[in-house]
Amino acid sequence: MNTKTRFLKYIKNEKSLIALIFVFVFFYVLANLLTPFLVGKALDEALAMNANNFIFIIVLISIICFAGVLAGYLFEYFVAKLVQNIIKQLRDEVYFKITNVSLNEIYVRKKGDIVQYVIGDIENVSNGLFSIFKSLIEGILSITMTIVMMFIVNYLLAILVIVLTPISVFVSRFIAKFSHDHFKKQTMLQADLSAISFENISNIDLVQSYDIVDEANKKFDEQNKILKNHSRIALFSASWVNPSTRLVNNIIYGLIGVFGIILIVLTPDSTSFVNNIHASLSIGGLASFLSYANQYGKPFNEVSSVMAEFETALSSFKRINEFLNIDNEENKGNLSLTKIDNISFKNVKFSYDKNKELIKNFSLDIKKGDKIAIVGPTGAGKTTLINILLHFYDINSGDITFDDVSINNIEKNSLRNNFAMVLQETWIFSGTIKENIAYVKDDASDEEIIRAAKLAHADTFIDRLPKGYDTFVSSKDGLSEGEKQMIAIARLFLLNPDVVILDEATSSIDTRSEKLIGDAFDKIMENNTSIVIAHRLSTIQKSDVILVLKDGDVIEQGNHTYLMNKKGFYYSMYSSQFK
Repeated sequence: MNTKTRFLKYIKNEKSLIALIFVFVFFYVLANLLTPFLVGKALDEALAMNANNFIFIIVLISIICFAGVLAGYLFEYFVAKLVQNIIKQLRDEVYFKITNVSLNEIYVRKKGDIVQYVIGDIENVSNGLFSIFKSLIEGILSITMTIVMMFIVNYLLAILVIVLTPISVFVSRFIAKFSHDHFKKQTMLQADLSAISFENISNIDLVQSYDIVDEANKKFDEQNKILKNHSRIALFSASWVNPSTRLVNNIIYGLIGVFGIILIVLTPDSTSFVNNIHASLSIGGLASFLSYANQYGKPFNEVSSVMAEFETALSSFKRINEFLNIDNEENKGNLSLTKIDNISFKNVKFSYDKNKELIKNFSLDIKKGDKIAIVGPTGAGKTTLINILLHFYDINSGDITFDDVSINNIEKNSLRNNFAMVLQETWIFSGTIKENIAYVKDDASDEEIIRAAKLAHADTFIDRLPKGYDTFVSSKDGLSEGEKQMIAIARLFLLNPDVVILDEATSSIDTRSEKLIGDAFDKIMENNTSIVIAHRLSTIQKSDVILVLKDGDVIEQGNHTYLMNKKGFYYSMYSSQFK
């Protein structure tokens, strides 16, 4: 979907609001344009000493001004509502896209860049839309109706204004075209700066503990200087639009004044060319026309004055549109799984990079209740194995089956609903303890949440908190790493899935708590399948099968006793941890 098509899609959803906007802007502009006309008439009546007509026109002007103010208020109110409705649609669509694209699309982008889509770019679009909607709709209508009123007052002067108008438009367009490239570059640099900021703020404890604050500040400052220079050029070039068009409009205004005076001078002579072509002009008429000439130029000036916001909004919208055009995670399967008993890997090959094979001819049969451990050095493919098991990535060849059904025939959400996973890196969001545990199960009762917390032995610290389960916590405040891990483990017990995946789930927990949680794990996994990625080999001695991975190959396979007696790679790894 191109930028124009996507924008029109949002507009089509707001037809009733747009209709109201046009109604109120029409009355607002009409009131503004009738006022100068009536002021000119009042001036002519005053010069002719017609007091009654003068008073009537003054009262009429007052009523029209009040109606114009009311129409103007409603016009801006509905413009603001329209813009926020569009922005909500856009924000929803961006967030939906983030949660529905493949993991690879997220991993290849900077986190700050993604944050920029949701916050910075959408804010730019919001500001630009309000300015453009207000200025553009009001401006086009004002220009059209002003031309009509100028022709009513004096068509010769009206023709003169229209003939000179393209000069102002040409100047504005020329400068806007020059500044567009700089605004596009500015938007890209803002995303890069957001990425740097996000990374440093997210890891501020590491930045300070390693004493690399100066280096982080230097990197930020260098990027900030580049952004400053491009922003300065962009804003400076855009700022020339307004004074340039004002200069042209002022020249046009002066010419109209001179020609208008000439018409007034020639009007009393009944034999003059002016009267013969019915182009006579009174003093009040000239006053009205000069007011219209001034108003005629304002829409051009207002549109040009928001050109910087428009260019920024356009650049941001293009960035958002490019992101929204990314394909969602492909889901070829249409079969649902209500449970998983047996899992089989059949000659599976996989690589992130086609030129660098990672997992090679991997085969394994996992029966219900099996306890599988995966060990190996960093980069051996342990986490990758989990990624393809949950179908975050498509395998290159071979197959993975669940109860003899190919992974390619199973709907992805249905597949993943049968798994629960606790990673080494925990995720806690801003909310209460209760909300954090119940995140994986919206309809969980208080009793289920408390039971899960007790199984994870999280109740030992929750009961000491000021408000217990209603205590507010966040990712950076309120809990230690071990306590956060217990919350993540409590989510697992709340789900009670068919297959449990643990990636060093107890790495941040003290030895005593690890023993207690391990006993709880043993209990929940009595009838369930478990897959454990382990670095501390002492935690997997009871596993039914231990897979030893190296460079994507399973080089050893068996239980702990068998592998120790074999005295191969596993034996070397195990022994090295206890030297």
